[in-house]
Amino acid sequence: MTVGDAEAVREMHERCSPESLRFRYFGPVPRLSDRVIALFTNPAKGATFVTYIAGGERVVAMSNLMDLAAGEAELAFLVEDEWQGRGLGRMLLQHLLSVAPSRRIHELTATVYAGNHRMLALFKAAGAVVPRAAGAVLDLRVPLDGDPLDAYEPCR
Repeated sequence: MTVGDAEAVREMHERCSPESLRFRYFGPVPRLSDRVIALFTNPAKGATFVTYIAGGERVVAMSNLMDLAAGEAELAFLVEDEWQGRGLGRMLLQHLLSVAPSRRIHELTATVYAGNHRMLALFKAAGAVVPRAAGAVLDLRVPLDGDPLDAYEPCR
């Protein structure tokens, strides 16, 4: 993501339902602030990728790989409601998993609502260590020992 993508990313957020935004940000997000855009576009803090509709200017998803500590990053993504359930989240996760080693990341973390069954299933398929449900929010770990992409078919 570059600063030039900011308006398209903001527009995508405006098209997302309150539930989708809550699942991503764990609270309401009326409009992305300039501070958050600066974080998403700062390569020293991590990498943010945007997904455009082919041949268009409309962003339908974004994914983040934000550095936490040496060898560790948090991953997250948001898919516009109209595009959910089509395999895009799976492709975004596959992409983040393939990019992580080039950033010297050995472990990924993700925070997910215990009731977000789609995301939990997606992360479990990627080899995530899922703790026993102890509350509404789960902190997942995806160790990158070996090849975490074995569970996935290639993107088409």
